[in-house]
Amino acid sequence: MSDQAVPEVAAHAPGRRLAFFLLGLLLALDLTLMWFHVLQAEHDWRWNIEADGGFGERFQYMKWAAATLLLLLLTWKRRAAIYGVCAVLFLYFLIDDSQSLHETAGWRLVPLLGLQDFEEVYHRNFEFFFLRAEDFGQLIVALSVATAIAIALYLFWPDEKAARDRSFAKWLITWLFIFAFFAVGVDMLHIMAWEVYPPAIDVLTVIEEGGEMVCASLLVGGLAMELSRT
Repeated sequence: MSDQAVPEVAAHAPGRRLAFFLLGLLLALDLTLMWFHVLQAEHDWRWNIEADGGFGERFQYMKWAAATLLLLLLTWKRRAAIYGVCAVLFLYFLIDDSQSLHETAGWRLVPLLGLQDFEEVYHRNFEFFFLRAEDFGQLIVALSVATAIAIALYLFWPDEKAARDRSFAKWLITWLFIFAFFAVGVDMLHIMAWEVYPPAIDVLTVIEEGGEMVCASLLVGGLAMELSRT
């Protein structure tokens, strides 16, 4: 390490320590909410981590809002469009979570695309993989959002000279795949369990919602770390 790099690392150290502290705090709160979900969800709906307006959901809203603000700061400090695009993405996540956008859109696509008829055909051929018409609607919405994200990343992908911004974009893509595993993949398994194997519902609820919560915390912690390097 050069003599010039040493002061730079030292200057960023307080910000990194704060980012690690923030990440630890968020993860601790995630685990606490999951624990109270197991113990108290049957007695008080607010502790149910999948309930709209519950403590877990509100905590998620806060994390999406924090991610949006951190990305706006990164946009301003680094003057790179990729961060602004990501800020819009997580603002969408905030609105979607708080207003149930993809659920509502999924319902509206059922009569529009004739998904009820598709559901009947699907059940005749895949009776052990139970999904409803509105679930197919939500999958179409998820694929549409994924396509929009892919196009936006392609259009605003940092050039080869912006190594730091390219590294961030690659990290974000990895994060999106992990988040999609819980938000879409495990969510579909959760829905199937209602018909196929009800005893698995409670476990899948914790895996799905808890996975999304941890992903959001890792996002905020990672963005705070990225900002500390600026």
